[in-house]
Amino acid sequence: MRRKHWDPDLLAERLELPEEALGALLVTAVGRRRVLIENHRGIAQYSDACLRLKAAGGTFSLYGSGIRILTLGRHNLAVEGDIGSMEWEG
Repeated sequence: MRRKHWDPDLLAERLELPEEALGALLVTAVGRRRVLIENHRGIAQYSDACLRLKAAGGTFSLYGSGIRILTLGRHNLAVEGDIGSMEWEG
């Protein structure tokens, strides 16, 4: 039996739900010093200059200096530091 794969963006649109309700990455920047990230799927790389997270459909990267993880939960985290840029690789 072949399993169907749903596009979360399309499904969210059809059900009139926010994408993050179906597991899409939700990134909230609070100024240039703090970032809150929900629905990640694990840390791929971490240093004081770069944080790369696995996410549904790709990888999210955050670059800067003095980056440190403030809180780490199963699917969410808070990061602090001098945030220079963020990048989505799909």
